Amino acid sequence: MVILITFINLYNIKMESSENSVKSKSFIKTLFVIAFPIILQDFLSSFVNMLDTIMVGQLGAVDIAAVGLGNQLFFVMSLGVFGIASGGQIFIAQNWGKKDIDRIHKTTGMMLQLALGFTVLFAFVSICFPQWCLSIYSNDQEVISRGAQYLRVVAPSYLFFGVNVSYAVSCRNTEHLKLPAVATITSVFLNALLNYLFIFGVNIGGVQIIQAHGIIGAAAATVISRIVEALIVVGGSYMNKYVIAAPLKEYVVKDKEFVRHYAKISFPVLLNELFWGCGISMQASIFAHSGTLVIAAHNIMNSISNLVYPICLGCGNATAIIIGKTIGQGKTEEAKSLAKKQCAFIAVMAFFLGLLIMPMAKVMPFIFKVEAEVLSMATIFIIMRGFIFPFDAFNMTSVVGVFRSGGDTLFALFMDVGFMWLIALPLGWLAVLVWHLPFWAVYLCILSEPICKAIVGVIRLLSNKWLKTV
Repeated sequence: MVILITFINLYNIKMESSENSVKSKSFIKTLFVIAFPIILQDFLSSFVNMLDTIMVGQLGAVDIAAVGLGNQLFFVMSLGVFGIASGGQIFIAQNWGKKDIDRIHKTTGMMLQLALGFTVLFAFVSICFPQWCLSIYSNDQEVISRGAQYLRVVAPSYLFFGVNVSYAVSCRNTEHLKLPAVATITSVFLNALLNYLFIFGVNIGGVQIIQAHGIIGAAAATVISRIVEALIVVGGSYMNKYVIAAPLKEYVVKDKEFVRHYAKISFPVLLNELFWGCGISMQASIFAHSGTLVIAAHNIMNSISNLVYPICLGCGNATAIIIGKTIGQGKTEEAKSLAKKQCAFIAVMAFFLGLLIMPMAKVMPFIFKVEAEVLSMATIFIIMRGFIFPFDAFNMTSVVGVFRSGGDTLFALFMDVGFMWLIALPLGWLAVLVWHLPFWAVYLCILSEPICKAIVGVIRLLSNKWLKTV
């Protein structure tokens, strides 16, 4: 697939005029100017998440599994919030191209209202029914008990996460990229510091200054850091008088026609993120049913591979901003050309990034205090993930960066949900519960999804049917 896309890209470049070649180079430069703050923001967030895993890893495999499963509910919730924000992003990017500030304010208001309602629901469930939530993923009672303690403490952070994402997406898509990056950088470093203090405690001269709270301390650190992040991004938007900063009354949407149009475009994106997030969460449940050591190894693999994934994620989000704005300006042919080039570029880049994460397995024994069997399984997970990385990167760029920004949200929903729920998850459950395959074979069944999705994604991308003006 990577080779196919690369040749398509080279063919297009060869056939371009010199003027369009200059535009192509300009696009790459613009791409990285926009992508860099997003990449830095996501990289630091992933790096601190890895530090969290390392710190919790000092407590043992049970606590790694408990925090990993405790975060599954947040993962599903966060994807719902991202779905709401991604739907809004389509409108903001295209309206930014048209300089329609009123509709940008309306869209930001819709995102805030929906995100707050969604996060309140998930926080309530996490606080009141944590054991029931975690029993979906694991039957290990010790892991469920520890994860429930973590979940109750971390749940209030969900509300601040919803506010932050809504404002951050609005800032990014109106080309105010620095503020969300500063907010996240501050938050992740604060989170890292507080994690260390609250997980292990502070003892000076035999006097316990701060008590050690283990995974409860990790949850408290997350809550504080997300509050700070939301305060920075919201306060900074108003202090700097950004386009998105408006009186609260302008965020209240009374235009029923706008609400209907917003729902028509955005609802498939919300469903997309929710069903995809539930699918990823079900993958965690599949590995958890393979054993506590397997899910611990899988969590370690994710924390390492996520160090390089922000590069592709940042480029994908930058693509959405650029293509959405280009469509809003009425330059549809240019948008089609840019979409193909970017997907080709990301796929090739991800191939080398996939090779980059494989040697990282060598450092795991020095940073994770877990059984040798867990490290061995994590190494195999990392190698397999490295080879599949170009497919993941292409899918993320085509779905988030191209199809959604082009208004093709129903097909994006089919792409993200269909192959996962109809192929990968049934194969995964059969592999665990019926065939009793080894963990690597279970993972191979799960990886059928990105491969199938990429093949269909290439066909859709080349057809140009994804481009719609909202």
